[in-house]
Amino acid sequence: MVHVFCLDEKCRRVIHLDSHKHWNFKGKIKCLRCGAEIEVEIDDGKLKFSRKPERI
Repeated sequence: MVHVFCLDEKCRRVIHLDSHKHWNFKGKIKCLRCGAEIEVEIDDGKLKFSRKPERI
Protein backbone atom coordinates (compact mmCIF):
# COMPACT_ATOMS: atom_id res chain seq x y z
CA MET A 1 0.00 0.00 0.00
CA VAL A 2 1.23 3.49 -0.88
CA HIS A 3 0.23 6.55 1.17
CA VAL A 4 0.08 10.06 -0.26
CA PHE A 5 -0.99 13.23 1.53
CA CYS A 6 -3.51 15.50 -0.17
CA LEU A 7 -1.70 18.71 -1.09
CA ASP A 8 -4.69 20.96 -0.46
CA GLU A 9 -3.77 23.14 2.53
CA LYS A 10 -7.24 22.82 4.09
CA CYS A 11 -7.55 19.05 3.61
CA ARG A 12 -4.17 17.27 4.07
CA ARG A 13 -5.94 13.87 4.20
CA VAL A 14 -3.95 10.67 3.72
CA ILE A 15 -4.81 8.97 0.44
CA HIS A 16 -4.38 5.18 0.53
CA LEU A 17 -3.43 3.62 -2.81
CA ASP A 18 -3.93 -0.05 -2.05
CA SER A 19 -4.27 -1.42 -5.58
CA HIS A 20 -1.25 -3.27 -7.01
CA LYS A 21 -1.49 -1.06 -10.12
CA HIS A 22 -0.21 1.89 -8.05
CA TRP A 23 3.04 0.09 -7.13
CA ASN A 24 4.63 1.53 -10.29
CA PHE A 25 2.48 4.47 -11.34
CA LYS A 26 2.89 7.89 -12.90
CA GLY A 27 -0.16 10.08 -13.33
CA LYS A 28 -2.90 11.96 -11.53
CA ILE A 29 -4.86 10.87 -8.49
CA LYS A 30 -7.81 12.61 -6.87
CA CYS A 31 -8.55 13.16 -3.18
CA LEU A 32 -11.91 11.60 -2.36
CA ARG A 33 -12.52 14.11 0.44
CA CYS A 34 -11.93 17.48 -1.25
CA GLY A 35 -11.54 16.56 -4.94
CA ALA A 36 -8.04 18.01 -5.34
CA GLU A 37 -5.93 16.48 -8.12
CA ILE A 38 -2.35 15.47 -7.39
CA GLU A 39 0.35 14.41 -9.86
CA VAL A 40 2.38 11.52 -8.47
CA GLU A 41 5.17 9.20 -9.51
CA ILE A 42 5.56 5.94 -7.61
CA ASP A 43 8.40 3.52 -8.31
CA ASP A 44 8.51 0.10 -6.67
CA GLY A 45 6.04 1.24 -4.00
CA LYS A 46 8.02 4.36 -3.08
CA LEU A 47 6.73 7.85 -3.70
CA LYS A 48 9.19 9.69 -5.97
CA PHE A 49 7.26 12.98 -6.14
CA SER A 50 3.85 14.53 -5.63
CA ARG A 51 2.73 17.99 -6.72
CA LYS A 52 -0.30 19.98 -7.69
CA PRO A 53 -0.91 19.89 -11.45
CA GLU A 54 0.23 22.97 -13.32
CA ARG A 55 -2.59 25.26 -14.41
CA ILE A 56 -2.30 26.68 -17.92
